[in-house]
Amino acid sequence: MNCPVDDSAMSRSELMDGLSAFQCGKCFGHWLRFGDYLSWRERQPGDVPEVSVEESEELALEQPDGARFCPDCKYLLTRWEVGRGIHFALDRCGKCNGVWLDHPEWEMLRKRGLHDNLHQMFGPGWQFMARNEERKRRVEAQFKRQLGDDFERTRQFAEWVEKHPRRSEILAFIQSRVR
Repeated sequence: MNCPVDDSAMSRSELMDGLSAFQCGKCFGHWLRFGDYLSWRERQPGDVPEVSVEESEELALEQPDGARFCPDCKYLLTRWEVGRGIHFALDRCGKCNGVWLDHPEWEMLRKRGLHDNLHQMFGPGWQFMARNEERKRRVEAQFKRQLGDDFERTRQFAEWVEKHPRRSEILAFIQSRVR
C-alpha cells in the first residue's frame, strides 16, 4: 500500500491505543480505514468533550494541491471541511470511506477533542455547519482587507448592535444618516 501524497510505502502504526492505521515514513501522514475507526469508536466509553478555542488559537494547515487517490481501492479522495475552528479538510474515499490524515491532522483533532467525531464529520449537518463557518470566515477576512485599521472597531460595534435589544432602531438610524 502506497501513500496518496508521495507514493511511498506505508506501514502499520497506532494512532491511539487500539486504533491502527497505516503511516507514511516520508510525509508521516496516516491512512485510516473507516471500519477500523468505527470498531475503535464502539469500544470507547463515551464522547470526549470538545475543547473550544479562542479565535487566536484556531488551527489551520496549508491545503494540498492536486488530486489524491485511495491507497486501498484507488478511488478519488474528496476533501471534507472539519470546521469548529479547524481550517483544514480531511481527504475521504467515496468508495471504501477510508480517511487520509495529513501530518499533524490527527493530533489537531485530538487536541480539540474531535477525534472521536470523525464518523459525524462527513454527514450533511456537520458539513453544512463547516461550510457556513468557512463562508463567514472568508467574508470577515474580506472586510478586514477592505476596512484595514477600522475593521476591529467596526467588528466591536457590530457585536454590540447584534446583542442590543433595540437593534432594529439603531440600524434604521444609521441607515437614515448615510443616505
